[in-house]
Amino acid sequence: MIGRFLLVIALACIGPAGKEDMMHMTVRPLALDVVGDGPTTTLIVVGSAPELRRVRYSLIVEGRSFTRHAGTTTLYGEQQIISRVRLPTGERWTATLLVESEGTPPYRLVRTSAY
Repeated sequence: MIGRFLLVIALACIGPAGKEDMMHMTVRPLALDVVGDGPTTTLIVVGSAPELRRVRYSLIVEGRSFTRHAGTTTLYGEQQIISRVRLPTGERWTATLLVESEGTPPYRLVRTSAY
């Protein structure tokens, strides 16, 4: 019963798009992961692309202090770590990743601490 319910939700999220529409969906080359590990929280910018792709990014972390990592990288194939920021666990922060890439509309990812 729960499996059917989850399948219905998944199909509802996809909507009426056909197979052709799904093939043309844009794949975002960068993601922002948050990993909590004891006394430290790590923000990790990871990237991958099925074809050679040049990506420009800016990671801005605001909290008790301010950090900005920015750069340009070329992606192809397997997932790779682009940038990493470590923060003390328990500290309030907001991380914003701004991304511009060939063939992809610019986008922004925002993550915040749970505190």
